Amino acid sequence: MSNEPVLKAFRHIRVPVMTVAADGRISHSNAAADKLFGYDETLIGQTVSDVLDVQSVAALHSYIHPPEIDANIQLMMGRKKSGDEVPLSIHLTSWSDEDGLQHAMILRNLTEVLRAEKASSADLKRANIAINSARIGVFEYFPIEDRVVVSGMWRKILELPKGVPVDTLEEWRSRVHPDDLFVAEEAIRICVDGEQEKASSEYRLLSKDGARWLWVQVNVAGISKDSSGRVTSVVGSMRDVTERKNMEISLRSSNEQFRSAFENSPIGHVIFGIDGNWWRVNKALCESLGYTEDELISRPAENITHPDSIQMASEQFTRLSAGEIDNYVEDRRYIRRDGSTMWAQVTVSLVRDAAGKPNHILCQVMDMTEQRRLAAMKGEFVATISHELRTPLTSVLGSLRLLMAMKSENLSEKVRRLLSIAHQNGDRLYVLINDILDFEKFSVNQMELSVGCHDVVAQIEDAVLANTNTADNFNVAFKSYENDRPQYGKMDPRRFQQVMTNLLTNAAKFAYPNTEIKIHTEEHGEFLKVCVTNQGEGVPLSFRDHIFSPFSQAKEADTRSRGGTGLGLVISKQIVELSGGQIGFDSVVGDKTTFWFTVLKIADPIGIPLETSGPIAKPMPGRTRFTF
Repeated sequence: MSNEPVLKAFRHIRVPVMTVAADGRISHSNAAADKLFGYDETLIGQTVSDVLDVQSVAALHSYIHPPEIDANIQLMMGRKKSGDEVPLSIHLTSWSDEDGLQHAMILRNLTEVLRAEKASSADLKRANIAINSARIGVFEYFPIEDRVVVSGMWRKILELPKGVPVDTLEEWRSRVHPDDLFVAEEAIRICVDGEQEKASSEYRLLSKDGARWLWVQVNVAGISKDSSGRVTSVVGSMRDVTERKNMEISLRSSNEQFRSAFENSPIGHVIFGIDGNWWRVNKALCESLGYTEDELISRPAENITHPDSIQMASEQFTRLSAGEIDNYVEDRRYIRRDGSTMWAQVTVSLVRDAAGKPNHILCQVMDMTEQRRLAAMKGEFVATISHELRTPLTSVLGSLRLLMAMKSENLSEKVRRLLSIAHQNGDRLYVLINDILDFEKFSVNQMELSVGCHDVVAQIEDAVLANTNTADNFNVAFKSYENDRPQYGKMDPRRFQQVMTNLLTNAAKFAYPNTEIKIHTEEHGEFLKVCVTNQGEGVPLSFRDHIFSPFSQAKEADTRSRGGTGLGLVISKQIVELSGGQIGFDSVVGDKTTFWFTVLKIADPIGIPLETSGPIAKPMPGRTRFTF
């Protein structure tokens, strides 16, 4: 199993790198490794014995001597796809995770190096150039004299000035990291004492300016002996491997960070294979659903998914696993171990391999059960309070209308004025309660529309007449610029009037006094565009992104001075979009503002049903497969 941070790191490594899983198959390789072994496609899926001269993972691991977790294999023969052999040096690193013993290898083609070693004395110059080009420093150590002779490149690696006499052995010892000095000297001691003919080590060297630590790799291979068998010199090479070492550290760190983030996240996380099988789950998800990790992974995902969510999940998974989409977010229900329902917001993302093919799927499962419960309680509370307020308010308004209908001589001027104020404020409160109820219906998808074919022009005229008092109250005039020719559209007349009332009321509230508010329609493709334009301050730039948000007001004082809940435009947007149209506005600060919405045009109303009752809903596509 892989993760995206590790894959990204592999792509940026320029030297050949591959990893071997516990079953002996190559789980990852980069382009350099594929090229080294002559594969046009990826090495992933090949066994390690297909490309290296080892019989098994155990044989490969035998190069590592505990407690060490890595080893440098000086020479191992590799096998290209064509069957040709290639000599390699390998830096081998091992670790264990839930999938067993894993190995990572950084490979180096030794073809040129071995060819140089076998070259005749006439080729020594060329070999030296090649070594310098590879920035390999060469040294020869004489143990009897405790003396060392180094090449120019060796001096460059240690940043020693050319031609300046330096005690190289002392300089080297002073620059090795104190914690690494034993490791650095041990490789040479092993060869000097005759324990091994070859040895290697990696350690840190302090840069000349003392600002950073360099990583170097040292290989000791050449041994000279006198007639008595005593070692008189050893020859070795040194190369700067800081970039590679930092990459190894980054790989390990990325892996640990991913593991820690996955396991310790308070939000549920799942990793799925493309076949829909569980790969891994974290503790948070197990706790949310009430299962242990083993219990959860042993169950098919559909067994814990609510029946109403299975079809949508299956359809989305089919598209994701086929690579048609890379991610999606949806609300979904699950069944906990105790039988209760858990609502969750599920974010699902597809992870591709180096070749761009779907590899596995990451899921984030955020438990939204409590939020849903609180939202439902809030909705029920608002609806209950609103209904409880509307019932007595209806009686109060009816009584006020009866009193106002009494003969004027029976009421004093003061009483008539008070009754008028009470009636106006009662109507205002009634409208606010209706807005809140409508908003709650939209919030829980319970709004129903009775849609049919109706004359848009006639509906506009009705709306203008119905809102004449609003125009008088704000000292403006409504003017409809329509001809007498009917224009038919698909609408719910009652909800159309509600949208028109909201737009006309807003236009009157925010228009300059003694101005005209124009209402007209435009042909807009297959739609009729209804426009309401006023002259006023316009919509502030800072408010335009929030104008269709619930309870929004351009200024705090607007709620008190002009009235309203800030729900009118939100409800209008819901009605228009539920009817298949769009709503928007165009505004110039200090000049004209036009709010508009579209109605589906019906060119020939003959044969069109007059009315269709019921909720408007988009048809759901067919579903075939399942995912968590």
